[in-house]
Amino acid sequence: MQSLTPASVRGPRPAPRRPLLFALTAVLTSAPGLVQADVCVQIDASKDTLAEADRRGAELMLEQTFRNLGAPLGPNCTESYSVYHVGLGQSVNVFLQGPLGNRQGQASRLEELPAVYDQLVRSLTTGAPVSPLSPAVTRHNVTAAQVAPRRIEADSVWYARLGYGASLGTGSTSGPAFGFGYRYELDQIAVDFSFLNFVLDQGNGDGDGGVSGSWIKLMGHYFLNPLANGSSYVGAGVGWGATVLVSDLGDDYTGSGLQGELTAGYEFLRASSIRMFTQLDVSLPFYLVDRFAFDSVERDTAWAPTVALSLGIGWGRGLTRVQVIQ
Repeated sequence: MQSLTPASVRGPRPAPRRPLLFALTAVLTSAPGLVQADVCVQIDASKDTLAEADRRGAELMLEQTFRNLGAPLGPNCTESYSVYHVGLGQSVNVFLQGPLGNRQGQASRLEELPAVYDQLVRSLTTGAPVSPLSPAVTRHNVTAAQVAPRRIEADSVWYARLGYGASLGTGSTSGPAFGFGYRYELDQIAVDFSFLNFVLDQGNGDGDGGVSGSWIKLMGHYFLNPLANGSSYVGAGVGWGATVLVSDLGDDYTGSGLQGELTAGYEFLRASSIRMFTQLDVSLPFYLVDRFAFDSVERDTAWAPTVALSLGIGWGRGLTRVQVIQ
């Protein structure tokens, strides 16, 4: 039995999807690297510095790279790519240009040209730059320069320092100051990690004493005269510190927590593997110490920064070295 439901009740017929398919096809065919057009490769002989035999081999390798990545080569090509090589010593600089843009790479020797071609062609077809995080670089086309990239070397220095300091805000006790640490220095800046930076506080009474300072500190230093053999520097950072002071009058101070760290100093012998420096350190606690009185149940608080002036000696080695890549 045929349905008598009118067309208006059944609802409108779905719109044809043909325009959407046409639009999607147009987008896909216009995207870089997706067009399956015939490709031609030619070497710009007016700029190329390779020998004739190497030039022909380079052209064949570049053509094969396009084939491996899915680009057909044919006599009736619609996309033409030009490449030339400039040799400097053992390295070869590659310049590739075509409809999708220009790319430049460097091979440490002729045998590395296939890897460089692979990176450059992948970079052109994907639109991504040649970088360690780029899809243009794979496990099979990494060059020697990318395996051992050039970096500015730094100096590695261990040090110990000894001086005199004081704990303020709790009766201004003072005593010997010491600390140990490690610096990783460039010309202008340095990272400083130190530990056991304490002042052994000695009060006026026989029973007075204590310790204040930082268990650990992490700081950055800035050298004002970076290329000189001696330079002033300033620094700032954070640390974890503690204050424990005992008085023969029965007043005890205790506290621990984060601290702001400031420093200023002068470093000698920066051109050698042995360093000497004089340094002023200020520790500014982000906490208050608790005061316990022997004759009172009340508890007070106080802010107790620490100041220390010390002389330090460092030893280590400059990490500057020459690395030859075969």
